[in-house]
Amino acid sequence: MTNDSAHVDGEARGFRPGSRRRARIAAGVAIAAAAVLANVLIYTSLSDSTEVVQFVDNVRAGERIGSADVRLVEIDGDVAGADLVTADQLGSIVNQYARTFIPSGSLASIYVVQPDPLVTAGTAVVAVAPADGLVPTGITERSRVRLVLPDGGGIEGRVVSIARNDVGGADSLSVEVAEADAAIVAGGDDFLVALLDPQVDPATEANGS
Repeated sequence: MTNDSAHVDGEARGFRPGSRRRARIAAGVAIAAAAVLANVLIYTSLSDSTEVVQFVDNVRAGERIGSADVRLVEIDGDVAGADLVTADQLGSIVNQYARTFIPSGSLASIYVVQPDPLVTAGTAVVAVAPADGLVPTGITERSRVRLVLPDGGGIEGRVVSIARNDVGGADSLSVEVAEADAAIVAGGDDFLVALLDPQVDPATEANGS
């Protein structure tokens, strides 16, 4: 009778793991919960999106950017460190001047604009036709160049914009030169164009570039 009673009591009490085993079970549950939480956080970060500024039209170097030139688009992932302009920074782009040619569809960066016009005091912008449409490899907006005259002399300036042709050259350049040289450049044609060391650009120096 005693044995039967002990058997019944054992069944009533059920399985009771030891304290060490209970600790292992608890640890396993905690690890599983942490893994689930990590997966949720990873999925959430991957599905996060941020509104950034995008140019909807081509903007030439030196042009003032209007509100119609940009829009907000959503992109996935973290934009921190990418130097992109977020929706709350839209005012840092609109009414600024383009430092260089900005193609339509580009995402805005704080480094492609500046508050002041590209043409600095005491200078003028003149259209130049390069001889045979040839320009040096690597020439871009704000490149420092020397326009070689037929007599071998030269006038230094900075490229403001480039009208490129289909063969990799340029049909014309808009070049910023000293006002005193503007009439000479405007009266000439078929200039040879030499690319110089960029040095410090006065148009961007004040902005810490």
